[in-house]
Amino acid sequence: MILGLGSDIVSMDRVQKTIEKFGSRFESRVFAKTERELAWKRGSPCIRTYSSRWASKEAFLKALGTGIVGGISWKDIRVENLPSGKPVLFVKGEAKKYLDKTKPHDSEVMLHLTISDDIPWVSATVIIETRRSLPK
Repeated sequence: MILGLGSDIVSMDRVQKTIEKFGSRFESRVFAKTERELAWKRGSPCIRTYSSRWASKEAFLKALGTGIVGGISWKDIRVENLPSGKPVLFVKGEAKKYLDKTKPHDSEVMLHLTISDDIPWVSATVIIETRRSLPK
């Protein structure tokens, strides 16, 4: 069952200007340590990496239907890449608590993420799916 669908598009120029204005304060407020490390490994920092993570977090919050409320933090949502390059979402903290409250009792949550970019734009789409848990 589809629990939520969210999509976001962001301008890399906007993210670049935000980082120029607020620097590490913005980075540490919005991005997990692993996300910051990857952005700096890829550039000084890599704006495409930050933009894709930003759009992914926004898309997840739209799929969840909450936005940044009720104690949910940007860093509750983390984007990593599998060895194949496929992006995946990890959710913790208040975002995870809210997600767990909204899912049906006997189900598990599957998060689907896709990211596309074409300079200067990055878009992300998130689907929150629930699947009935199999008996153990």
